Amino acid sequence: MTGPYFHDGSHPTLWDVLDHYNKGGDLHDPFLDADMRPLALKETEIDDLIAFLASLTSPDYRKPALKELARQRKLARTTRPYRDTGRAFTPKPVG
Repeated sequence: MTGPYFHDGSHPTLWDVLDHYNKGGDLHDPFLDADMRPLALKETEIDDLIAFLASLTSPDYRKPALKELARQRKLARTTRPYRDTGRAFTPKPVG
């Protein structure tokens, strides 16, 4: 449940991770699968998905996980560098 996420720690919150996949990845990254497509999730759907992921936390770690989720939510409300709503709802450019 704790960030940062991805192999390189480049995404500090779960919102950043979902924003990355929601827009279909990074067009400038030659190592990403060319078949990756935007998810076109609305903001409420992103929040719901993150709430679901948070619910999967073990009871042993529930309290620290809720604290981490609150920290990430606060950060996500101030900065979302990977968010690109326009790309999320349009077809991924070819080439």
